[in-house]
Amino acid sequence: MKIDNLMKLEEIIQNYDALIVDLWGVIHDGDKLYPNVAETLRVLHELNKPVLFLSNAPRVSAKAQKNLDRLAIPRNQYLDIVTSGQVAHDLLARDPAPKRYFYVGPSKDEDVLDDLANYERVDEPALANFILCTGYEVDGQPHEEIVPLLMQLLHLPMLCINPDMEVVKQDGTQWLCAGAVATEFTQLGGKVAYIGKPFPEVYQVCKLLLGNLRVLCVGDNPATDIKGANDAGLDSLLVTGGVMKSRYGADLTHAQAREICAIAKVTPTYVLDGFGL
Repeated sequence: MKIDNLMKLEEIIQNYDALIVDLWGVIHDGDKLYPNVAETLRVLHELNKPVLFLSNAPRVSAKAQKNLDRLAIPRNQYLDIVTSGQVAHDLLARDPAPKRYFYVGPSKDEDVLDDLANYERVDEPALANFILCTGYEVDGQPHEEIVPLLMQLLHLPMLCINPDMEVVKQDGTQWLCAGAVATEFTQLGGKVAYIGKPFPEVYQVCKLLLGNLRVLCVGDNPATDIKGANDAGLDSLLVTGGVMKSRYGADLTHAQAREICAIAKVTPTYVLDGFGL
């Protein structure tokens, strides 16, 4: 195999029929696209290399699509969007038994289960069967502010539908995510179940959509994107322009990125600076 920094994406994709691509940190930062992404998606479409977006967004896929529409990503340039929120929604929908849940997260994601008649949101923890966690109460909320609430909820199991610890914007702004809430809850003695990367349910959905194609997973987070691909038996490409750049600096080399992954016991097949041809 060639050394990563001598390879380009156009060489790598020749070995694959389709791509599973992360959104935040690879395609956009919530507000704007990363450099060269629009051209890359256009070329992949022309090469008949289907792109399936896989995101730990704790919302239904239709809401994630609206954001891609806003960013002018043509709908015909990707096969579909699989979000952890949609997978959680669909899995919970299979259980017909009535359930009550206490919601922890921002208002923008509180509607993820609204169309499921047998799931009722309650404001009193004593009435709930479980906690649905999508993140902090507001974006950028200081971590310590949510701890008193978690202390009141330790008698309930938590379902975290965004395992990410953080997201990073291109200007360096960092926001903690639901994974950090769930980690704190576990440390306090609570019990947590997760849906989203790196856990298997989301990859099972992707494999149903893609069939037996040769697939490359692309992401910026070793703990979710690369571990998830490793566990699913799929090749992976780590891009260093998102979480890795924020954590380790813009001068991070591919060799250093691989060393960091090795310490985390994950192995990307390839490492590149970004998702650009």
